[in-house]
This record gives sequence, structure tokens and C-alpha cells, in this order.
Amino acid sequence: MSSKQEILKAIVADAQPMIGWGLQRYLDENCRTQVLDWVTDTDSLLEKLETLEGLDLVIIEMALPGSRGRDGVHLIEWLQRHYPNLKILVYSIMGAPLMARAALRCGASAYICKRSALNLLDEAIARLRKGQTYIDTSLRPPRHTGRPLSPTEIDILRRLSHGATVGEIAERTNRSVSTISTHKRNAMQKLGVSNDAQLVVAGMLDWLGEF
Repeated sequence: MSSKQEILKAIVADAQPMIGWGLQRYLDENCRTQVLDWVTDTDSLLEKLETLEGLDLVIIEMALPGSRGRDGVHLIEWLQRHYPNLKILVYSIMGAPLMARAALRCGASAYICKRSALNLLDEAIARLRKGQTYIDTSLRPPRHTGRPLSPTEIDILRRLSHGATVGEIAERTNRSVSTISTHKRNAMQKLGVSNDAQLVVAGMLDWLGEF
């Protein structure tokens, strides 16, 4: 990564050409960042990475067409393996907090939702220059209470992730439906989630020590 005072060199990968055009102008005027080129699919991105010299940064959407598919997480992992010195800033329409965390765990340095104010790009680029990471402030609500899940709560999440209902879990563990519901509700409060899908994902990440 270039030093704080140098102009950063970037490439934008987004299915919408207007995003590349707009970022080229905004970053040049506000962030001392020069967008050398923009592409609309993963195949073109990989071709450009082989030919463009001195790149510091790649800005990608999580969903891109191309032979590497639309899984942005796998693309980030691939970029990290093959271009470990290249910083990755995700600029995506996807505004899910868990998606942002997953992207950073896989190697991205910053994640910004396109619905947010443009000036978040300024702060993100400033953080990248210092070797720090950045997540869009709207995607960092105070969700996790810091209290660990109990063994019973983890077991219930494991069963829910395998498709079991609260009633089925109660029957298989010789507990009442009310007891299982209470454990489930406590887990949701600890993890700061509001529905079953979020509970399972956040619970498994917490269990793995990645939340």
C-alpha cells in the first residue's frame, strides 16, 4: 500500500459502468485516489490485474458476473491468495452486517454500502492508508452484548441450523416448548438478532469465535 501522501492507484469492478465512472471522478477529487480503469465482470478484472502496474486497491461489488460467479466472498479469498498486497474495498448494494463481517474475515479491508453517504469513502480510504480496516457505520450497530452463549443455547442453535423446530427440539431433549423458547429468546438477546435466520448464522459465528 502506498504511503499516506501518495496517490493511490485503483481499479473498480462493478456490473454498472456508471459506478466506475462516478468513483473515478469522486476518488480523484476527494481521496487522492486514481482509478486507472473499471470493469464489469470478474473475467475482465483478472485480465486487468495481470496488465495494470502499481495497483494499490481494488474496489468490488459483492455480486459480479463472470466465470468466477457471483460469490464475492470467494472472489475476495482468491484475490488475497494471488494479490496479497492489494487492498480490497467492497462497495456493494448489499447492506447486511453479517455479509460485511464475512467479507473482512476473508480478506477485504473495507466494506461500504452504496446506500450510504459518499463521504464514507473518504474515511475508508484514510483508514486503508494507515493499514486499518473499515466497516460502514450503518453496518456496525451495537448488536452483540458480549455475553457468551451457554452450552444449551449452542446446542439449540445447532439443532435449529439442521432444520429442527422448537417443538422437535423440546421433544428430543425432554424439555418443554416453553423452556426451549426461553433459551432461544435469550440467545437472540445475547447476539442482538431479530429473526431465526439471523440467530442461526450469528450463533454459529459466535460459536466459532468469529462474531
